[in-house]
Parts: sequence; C-alpha cells; structure tokens
Amino acid sequence: ERIWTVFILEILQTELQFLTTFVVNVTQSSYQAEENHSITLEWTFTTKTQGTWKNLFIYCEANTDHGVLVLYQVHEGVEISKSQHEQFSGRVQSDKDVLREGRIRLHVSRLRTEDSGLYLCDVMTDYGFNSGRFLYKVTVKVCLWPLTSIPRYSKEVK
Repeated sequence: ERIWTVFILEILQTELQFLTTFVVNVTQSSYQAEENHSITLEWTFTTKTQGTWKNLFIYCEANTDHGVLVLYQVHEGVEISKSQHEQFSGRVQSDKDVLREGRIRLHVSRLRTEDSGLYLCDVMTDYGFNSGRFLYKVTVKVCLWPLTSIPRYSKEVK
C-alpha cells in the first residue's frame, strides 16, 4: 500500500511540472487603435518539434459589451471559420505560417468601437494547455476644427 501511494504522488508531481512548462503569452498586455484602422493581435505559445498539429486546439474570444464573441478557432489543426461571430466576419485574417513557430497572429481590419474588450486565447496541444489575455480598446478619432474669427455683418442703424 505504501509503494502505491508514493507512485501516485510521483505521477501527480510529474503532471504538475508538465503543466507549468506549456505557456501562452501575449506580446503586449494592452492594445489601443483608432476606429476604421487595422491592428495585428499576437499570442505566443510553447512548441515542441515532435508535436503533431492534429492535436492543436485554439479558441480565441472577445469579451465585449455585446457579450463573449468567438474571434478565431482551430480544431485538430484545422481553422474553423464558420464558428467566428458575425461581428468579426470578413475582418479577421490569421497568419497560418507562424503557427508552427508557436505564434497566433490575427490581423483585424476596419476596427469598430464595439470591438473593444478583453481578448482571450486558449491553446491546447498534446503537451499542454494554457491561455493568454489582454485588453484591447478601439477609440474614435474626433477632429475639432478650430473656430477662426467669424466675420460679423452688422447694419448701421441711423
């Protein structure tokens, strides 16, 4: 009975070490951009050369004032574009070439103020699971034109 307990404890310790070696990071903790502009969002994650992309799962969401919206999803190494929320439809392009390097790079175009929120990406591979998040704010550029002296027309009253 004592040997069995040590064995279970040893497995548990190994699993905890295993989980801490897989990391998902954000390249910036916050982003700010102007409405109608574009932005590139990026997350990095631990990769191993012996890993298979068949076991790659990515789920990125935007937690906005309008709810939790699916931004990007990969299931068993294949991008699932139909799961993307209609708010982002046609505006999010992924850079598939950098996935093998352990990078998720999403180009978002025609930004809207309603895109502002907390963005989260969960990544799961055959060697770990983790997530990275950051705040993203779209601002509206307001142009205030300086008022120059306005000519006044007055009638002379006699």
